Amino acid sequence: MITRGLRVGGRYLTLTGLTVQVAALRDDSMLLRSLASGNEFEAPAGYELRPMGQGKASLPLKPAAAGRGTDKANGPGRPKASDKPLAPLIDAMLLAGNMTMGGIVREVKRKASASCKGRDIRANIRARLYWLKKRGCRVETNDQARMRAVAPA
Repeated sequence: MITRGLRVGGRYLTLTGLTVQVAALRDDSMLLRSLASGNEFEAPAGYELRPMGQGKASLPLKPAAAGRGTDKANGPGRPKASDKPLAPLIDAMLLAGNMTMGGIVREVKRKASASCKGRDIRANIRARLYWLKKRGCRVETNDQARMRAVAPA
């Protein structure tokens, strides 16, 4: 069993056979990352770990690309296949009118919360406003900052 001589980035087995990687070492604790799920958890400094070669792992290792948060099929930097476009939702709210920027942000987050992860919703709304203006729509704002896109006649 190893309790000293651990190095950050080293791969080890826990007593239960879980494969972990040391993410950070502190005086009183260490941060471990599960190689099976990608979850991080904190363990006390005296927590015993075995070298990777001793014993068998209880769970298979997760692919490296999945651990970095990228979709292997789509590649890094590309949206995941499950992400749906926000444009139809935003356009419907702008054309219906009578909503403020904050109201549209709130509704989009409520209706498409999974697709909103990691996206700047306000920037998406501004982009849709720009695109609607380029297509000939007028964007009207009343004294309460409620926006409405009016289609060309």
